[in-house]
This record gives sequence, structure tokens and C-alpha cells, in this order.
Amino acid sequence: MTALPRRTPHAHGLPARAALDFLDTLQESGQDPHALQLARDGAVVLEASWAPHRGESPALVYSVSKTWTALAIGFLVAEGRLDLHARLSDVLGLPANPLTIHHLLTMNTGHSAEQLPEIGFDATRLLQVEPEHTPGSHFVYNSPATFALSQMVTHLTGEDLTAYLQPRLLDPLGIPARWMRHAHGVEQGFSGYHLAVEDITRITLALASGGRFQGRQVVPAEYVEALARPWSANRDPEAPAPTEGEPPNDWWLGYGYQVWRNRVGFRLDGAYGQFGLVLPEHGITLAYQGATTETHHILNAFWALLEKWDEEEVPGSDAERAAASELAKRVATLDSWDTRDSRLFLPEVAASGESVDVAGWELREAGSGWELTLPPSTTPDGTAPGGVLPVRADRWSTTLLAQDGPPDTPCALALAARAEELDGGVLVVEIADLTSPHRIELRRDSDGSLAARWHTTPLWRASLATLIVPLEVARQAAG
Repeated sequence: MTALPRRTPHAHGLPARAALDFLDTLQESGQDPHALQLARDGAVVLEASWAPHRGESPALVYSVSKTWTALAIGFLVAEGRLDLHARLSDVLGLPANPLTIHHLLTMNTGHSAEQLPEIGFDATRLLQVEPEHTPGSHFVYNSPATFALSQMVTHLTGEDLTAYLQPRLLDPLGIPARWMRHAHGVEQGFSGYHLAVEDITRITLALASGGRFQGRQVVPAEYVEALARPWSANRDPEAPAPTEGEPPNDWWLGYGYQVWRNRVGFRLDGAYGQFGLVLPEHGITLAYQGATTETHHILNAFWALLEKWDEEEVPGSDAERAAASELAKRVATLDSWDTRDSRLFLPEVAASGESVDVAGWELREAGSGWELTLPPSTTPDGTAPGGVLPVRADRWSTTLLAQDGPPDTPCALALAARAEELDGGVLVVEIADLTSPHRIELRRDSDGSLAARWHTTPLWRASLATLIVPLEVARQAAG
């Protein structure tokens, strides 16, 4: 893998004080950042990760996965194996239906949000359910449509989506094989991809350059242009008009081929704040992983940063050198533990996540800390292995929990835990799942009773079992 060049922020127009302000905003507003990279003109100018998370470890990026599915479609088009205006039914050999590949890419199948549960994740069912609106006339965010695209890729190539992309896109970008969760025998396409933050930087750099990466055209330029175009109007027609001076809503500015338009540029966008921002006019990208339900705060913080970002190198000064030194020290010591107050079980903080079933959980004193015993848990997604987590108050402790399973079969978790003793004999433990955005907050009251909640609740099922990954993915996260 060819390393991405690293440059100082000021060399590419970013004042160190502006970068510090950006980090402060993310932390002080309770966004729970995990990892980020800012890049300009092909070089990384700022990177940061918050312990126990590590920027080099792959983690679930939710719907950022969708853009990779759209890129696979672009390669099929470039190879002459697919036409964007072909009907899905013709491609899959199913009864005739007017839905085209373009309709699927732009989330414009005509189905209403209320129809999506009836469709589920099956291309045949997608074609069977009569849309309430004319295809091409009504945007609804539609993961079943993206799943149908993934099914189609496998149908046409005989390969999983990521296997098809590996020699065409991932290898040229320098991205190793990464795991995507399967559903009904094929990769999800709409979610399930586990990427390191630099993987997101690499694809956003390519998209910001019209498909070129380190001097090589890795995505057809005409497809990048089409992908970024706002094909679908996605403003909520029932929402009140914005007031004068109100910033634009970045979810109402148009939808392309599995990307969202921003007030500047466009983005890859996954649940709870997984982002890849692409600003071609500035040559700037942001790759971001974190955990929040208030994702617009991340974008607003970035737009505020952009206003301070110059086109030319920042002049050297004592103030700039002092800020640069402070920035270097800050990024070397970032820790999500230091931002925990917005997440703890304090009475004045409303719970943002669902409660966790703690039946069978045991927390006991052990040496200079504690031991937390978790029983196995099972859902239709699989079984999360049980085990014992060491817990300390002075640092994160990382534990790999695994059970036997074939390669690429979800069977493991990488969990990090840390505790804090509060007044009145209360103990609070944070348990971070290192291969997803999610963490559990456990509270033991003075009477020994346990209660727990998700900080952000996993989509599909609120269980550790829905977050299990192959052993190798968990090993990378555990370090």
C-alpha cells in the first residue's frame, strides 16, 4: 500500500488554531468522535483518533457502504455489462417492471417509506410491491433499493460486491480487503462495510479529483460527475421553510448516486456520524467516524472550519507555531474518556439509547480494578461470545472475545472497558465496541444492582450479537 503523504496543516492553508477549535467543538458538543482525517490536494493535513479507538482499525460505517455499491455499478457500466437505464427486472430475468438501475441509484423507486418494511431485502419483492408514486418522481431513502443493486452485482459477476471492487478500485486505492456483512447470501451493499478512516480518505480524495488517485484514473471521470449530481430532490415537502439566516439543511440539498449533496460538495453518509466529505472545488476531504444522533453538529463544525481555511499557506508567526505545538500535543493524547460527561448516567442527561438486558452480567472487584463477566447472547445475526472483561479506572482495557468459526464468519468482538467511581458508591463502566460506533454504559448502584443502556443503539437489533465480526477484524481492532 502506498502511504498517503502527510503535510502540516499550515502548509495547506489550515491555521492550527482553527484545527484546535474544530477538535474542541466536536468534543464539547458531545459528538463522541472516534477518528478523523482532513486532507487537501492529496495530502493528509490533520489526523486524530480518540482512545480506545484507533484510526487504522476498520469499523462499521453503516450507509457509507452505499457509495461503494454505486461505484461497483459504475465499473459495470464502464465495462459495457450494464446500462443505467436498463430495467432491473431485465437484468435479473424477472417479470417486466419499469424500475431502472437509475431509479435504484437515486432512491427514486416511487415507494413510500411506509412500504419499505413490506419489501424487506429482496430484489424480487422490491419489484412485486407496487410503488405509491411514479418511479423517478418521489425520493425516499431506500436501503432495499441499494441491496437490490448488490444482488445485481453478484448476479452479473458471480462475485461479492467487494470482491468485484478489489482489483478495479480497492487495490488501486491501496485499500486491503475489508469485510462487509452478508444478508441472504450476498453482501449487504446498503450497510455492513467495515473500513478504517484512511480508507474513507482514499476514496474521497479520488472523488474530489474526478476519479483520479495518485496520478491514475481509478474511477471513470464521467461516472464521478454523474454520481455527484443532485438527481433527486430530497427536501421534506411538509417541513416549514427555513427562516432568514438559518443554515441550509444538508439533508435537503439533493441526492446523487448513493451520495448526499452538501452546501459545498457532496458526501458519503452513514448512521451516527460516519462521513466522507468531498469538496472538489477546494480539493478538501474529511473522513470521520464517531457516534452521535446529532450528526448535523459534525457538519456544522466542519463548515465553520472551512470558513477559516485559506487557499494559501498560513504565514509563519509565533502564534501559529505555538498553536501548532499545542495541536501536536492534543492529537497525541486524545481520549474519548475525557468527553464522557455527555454520555454518563447522570440524572440531568436524558438517555439516548435503549436499555440493555443485563441478565447474567456480573461485576466484581478484582485487584486494583474490577472484572465484568458477560454471558453469550444470541440473535438471528449470530451469537456474541461471552467472557470476562478486565476493568480499570486509570486506563482502557481491551479484550478480544471469540468463539470458533470459519474465516469471514462473524464470531468475535473487540471490547474496551473503563470505569469511574461516583459519589454514593456508584460505579459507571463504559464498554466500547471497537469495530462499530457503539458503546454500552453500565451503572452499578450502591446496592449492587446493574443497569445498562446503549449510547447509540445498533441498527437492526439492540444486541452485541448484531455487532460480531470475523476474528481477524476483531484482532485488528484489539491491537
